[in-house]
Amino acid sequence: MHARRPPLTTGFVIATQVFLYAELWRALYAHTATVAGLDVRQAVTYSTLATLATTARAMRGATGESVKTRILDGSIAYWFLRPVSARRYRAWYGVGEALYSSAWVVVGLALGLGLGLVAPPASVAVAAVSAVSFALGLVVLYYLTVLIDVIAFWTVSTDGVTRFYDFVQALLSGALIPVWFLPGWLGGLTTRLPFAAGVSTPISLYAGRIPPADALPALAGQAGWCVVLAMVTAVLWRRAGRRLVVLGG
Repeated sequence: MHARRPPLTTGFVIATQVFLYAELWRALYAHTATVAGLDVRQAVTYSTLATLATTARAMRGATGESVKTRILDGSIAYWFLRPVSARRYRAWYGVGEALYSSAWVVVGLALGLGLGLVAPPASVAVAAVSAVSFALGLVVLYYLTVLIDVIAFWTVSTDGVTRFYDFVQALLSGALIPVWFLPGWLGGLTTRLPFAAGVSTPISLYAGRIPPADALPALAGQAGWCVVLAMVTAVLWRRAGRRLVVLGG
């Protein structure tokens, strides 16, 4: 039995993170007007949206519905006995998680705009492109989560892998620090990995770091990662199903 984190607690955690990150960025910009092409308002906007966007990960941990927990309590067998495949069941569960976390993002964005923490999008077109990119980012984050989740079929416990993934994901996705502030070799590495497609790309489009003229290649890159990760996870689900033994069969 897993208890979902109360909404009031979740809201308090997000608000605290947003406030502290905003104060940090304002302090960093205290003696300069522009860094890496962004002013302080754009930096605070990026930070606030990154905090909101990564709420999806917090929601994932709060639900307790994962391959690891179902393997440990033995109920993973039911995932493979239902008329709906385990992969499809996990996908529909992911849709629910994404909708729930997106509701937090929408509420947080509205509050951020009202309080002046988040700058409004430069145009309707930027808002539309950012929304599409955010949706693609959710898909990328979902498949990355599934990749870590399915490893439980081989390791049973994924605690260590999950902690390592959380660190790498926060660093290379731009959730903690915008990717353009990373050292050259590390910033280059983010362009070859899917993490930035989940967080940095949609927020960079919204904040103006990625100009509208480059929106299409950015969206295409996200869509490409969605396809690649979907194919990899499909293969892993098939192999994981072959490892499952129920009543000796």
